[in-house]
Amino acid sequence: MKKKWLRRTLYTIILLFGLLCITFIWADNELNKILGKSTEVINIDRFVKSNKIVQIRNANILSEDCSYFIRNKDVILKEGKIVQIGTNLLLNSNNMIIDGTSKYLIPGLIDSHAHLRESKNDLFLYLVNGVTYIREMAGNPMILDWRKEINKNGIGPRLYVASPPIYSESGLMGYYYAWTRQSIDYSNKNGAQKAIKKIKQDGYDAIKMYGFVNPETFKATIEIAKENHIPVIGHIPLVSLDIFYSSGQIEIAHIEEITKKTIDDFGKSIAKNPEEYINFLKLRSNQIAKKLKENNISVTSTVWLCESFMEQRFDLKSKLKEVELKYVNPKIIEGTPIHKLGWLPGKNAYEYDGKNNPEARRRSFTYWKTYAEAIHIMVKALIDNKVTLIAGTDSSVATVVAGFSLHDELESLTKSGMTNTQALYSATVAPSNWMKSSTGKIKVGYNADLVLLSKNPLDNIKNTKTIENVFFGAHMINKTQIKDILKSIERANNKNRSVKIDEYLIEK
Repeated sequence: MKKKWLRRTLYTIILLFGLLCITFIWADNELNKILGKSTEVINIDRFVKSNKIVQIRNANILSEDCSYFIRNKDVILKEGKIVQIGTNLLLNSNNMIIDGTSKYLIPGLIDSHAHLRESKNDLFLYLVNGVTYIREMAGNPMILDWRKEINKNGIGPRLYVASPPIYSESGLMGYYYAWTRQSIDYSNKNGAQKAIKKIKQDGYDAIKMYGFVNPETFKATIEIAKENHIPVIGHIPLVSLDIFYSSGQIEIAHIEEITKKTIDDFGKSIAKNPEEYINFLKLRSNQIAKKLKENNISVTSTVWLCESFMEQRFDLKSKLKEVELKYVNPKIIEGTPIHKLGWLPGKNAYEYDGKNNPEARRRSFTYWKTYAEAIHIMVKALIDNKVTLIAGTDSSVATVVAGFSLHDELESLTKSGMTNTQALYSATVAPSNWMKSSTGKIKVGYNADLVLLSKNPLDNIKNTKTIENVFFGAHMINKTQIKDILKSIERANNKNRSVKIDEYLIEK
């Protein structure tokens, strides 16, 4: 009898272990699937032109402070650099000549908060939108390899790559977050030293701080990062704003990181007390901005995403129809049954949960409306106090389409109080200066990362979309090639699509 019981127990343990292994394998496959690697990568080489010398003739070129256009200038590009700017420069029949008459030449745009995941076609979505530099805010070894490849052949946006996000979990929870969120976890100074040493050796440009990091781990990270000469950027961890100002972190990855801290300080429900909270924030926003300025902390925007939360929550189908959904990697938008990690109805984490309680729905609506209003108030305070504000989108988060989203962000920034000049500056000069990069200006000696537009973006910021040519290093694409690239990405997506999206496509 005892042997029989032991045998049954052993069989049960084996069965449970087998089920656990199967569940783990399935879950791991699902988490990898939504990164988008399974979608076919298009052959970008056949669309891109490479020329040793390009001469852009008679264009209006954006001034270095982005405040006006200098009329009728020639710009010569050689081997990926701007080598000459002048008027009526001599033509050379061996050069490629681009007619810039009545057109507007601006520096290549920079998205300072991007997430590529493992969706390589997104690199090309940035290029066709005139985005020639991105700051990847949760890197991994694959993206580091893409950067090496781009540095070698030049076909792709330049990449600044932050580390995977830092968490301060230990034990099983540490392993769980490392698995599900590709995070780096440590909970003591020794762990921080090992992790940051490896981050530096692997070639990451910065350490990505996450919001749930405890004060002790945050302090250790800052100290050891400073010793290793690597900046700490990202979210505000579990410390007060007063502690954060002088912490040594040099950048905040979202404006909403600031407003969320003020919501905590408010200490009441903003859904029940919206006007009181807004007044509370108005009294503090300038003081917060002054402290950020004093401590030389820059802020990345992601305003459009925050504005979208209410629409995604209560009118998701309409919101999906506003974005270029057909170009998004299908495995990113389709999500997984494990958790709401997709974009579509039923898979979108921002979507209202469907409770049939009118009062709960009303409070949720009030909360997200107030949330967006708070973002706008904070943007204005940052502008007024001359805080370094850089344009970023949080691309690949639900409804934020790689490349296209930066144009949306610039519109949101101007609606929030930026001039068109300031918006262009936030997506060119400001991030370039922050990264200490020779791009972001039309200047001799700088990288030949440029966009030729048919309309003036200083008249209307929407004109950043009127792209005639994109120059990136020693390469370029024109309007026809841009259309062909987009068609190729759409075809690749359709081959790997499991859920039809016709009802959400933009009507033209």
